[in-house]
Amino acid sequence: MAFARYILKTIILDLLIKEKNNIDWSVLLMIKILTKTVLIILIFLVSLFAQELPYPPSQIVKGIEWDQNSISSFGKGSDQWPLTWADDGYLYAGWGDGWGWQKSDDKERKRSIGITRIIGDPPDLQGQDLWGDGPGQNFGKPDALIAINEKIILYFTRGDSNYDDDTYLAVSLDSGKTWNLGDERLFSQAPAGFRVRGVCQFGKGYQEARDDYLYVYFGMNRHPDIYLARVPISLIDDEFQYEWFLYRNPDGTAQWTRNFSRRAVVFHDNNGYGWHVSVVFHPGLDRILLTKPHYNNDDDRETIYLSKSGINGLGIFDAPNPWGSWTTIYYNDNFLDEFVKFNYIIPAKFINVDSEVFWMAWSGWPQYDNISFIKGRFLLMNK
Repeated sequence: MAFARYILKTIILDLLIKEKNNIDWSVLLMIKILTKTVLIILIFLVSLFAQELPYPPSQIVKGIEWDQNSISSFGKGSDQWPLTWADDGYLYAGWGDGWGWQKSDDKERKRSIGITRIIGDPPDLQGQDLWGDGPGQNFGKPDALIAINEKIILYFTRGDSNYDDDTYLAVSLDSGKTWNLGDERLFSQAPAGFRVRGVCQFGKGYQEARDDYLYVYFGMNRHPDIYLARVPISLIDDEFQYEWFLYRNPDGTAQWTRNFSRRAVVFHDNNGYGWHVSVVFHPGLDRILLTKPHYNNDDDRETIYLSKSGINGLGIFDAPNPWGSWTTIYYNDNFLDEFVKFNYIIPAKFINVDSEVFWMAWSGWPQYDNISFIKGRFLLMNK
């Protein structure tokens, strides 16, 4: 649409110049008719190929500026990379199918799942690989991390993250060095493949949480619907303590149920998502930000292998609460380039509350079989 407007302004300006030079009015009329026709065609083509926004535009943030010169990449050969900010001041990352931060040519060292401590601020980051388990890629993959007080909680998948893999729980009490991995699926009542996709991050060590609950997002791979449950922080390992989002009350609060079959959709996008969603509290905006990938019209939504799907869309949404109501900050069907991207994350640690600047991370394939960072700036409505 912006391109169409640009074309129209250019032609009108040209016509005004020609009017001053006494161009024949019949010629001028024909040009004007042709201009309107071309504009109508351009608008039609834009509306035909552009995907509809899942939610109306944000009333707080009108867009994002990306600094493409700021892009930096680390951890070559490992993917996924969910992140959390712990009370010790460090960022902790989960990765899958690789070597962690320090790439090695030793195939024997490749692990299915692992944890890395990230030190510093982008673009000057260093990583310490703390733990890894399972050979190759089929032992497990990280779905979400959350640091609460002195614990780090890992929701992970046993298997290779395809359709029917389920969520398990792991806990570390020594800053990610050792882990107690659960042997039984955490949500026995859930259908196969319905698993944790992200956890709402509330600052350093969860210290900015508004209550004593953890907010956990669920869904099926490639599906348009995302669900939300809350659970008391002290009872994360008890599936029957999870309360499922039911609906929003007129005053914006949420209604909950422990009946899994009555759960309701908390977020919907016809263009789906893959593997992860990232949710974080932005204290400067006093908003919840949800970040996710989505498919575009040319992507293959049938393949179970995201690396072959072509997915690389990016959507960033905001809401007053973890359960909405949602508005759209940014929605791009091809973020940066054509290469696959399937996990976008805005780490709480890299949000500058005194300005509009933040850093976003992502992982993908094949150029982005790592963790990459880019600096962005929110464009506020009131500035």
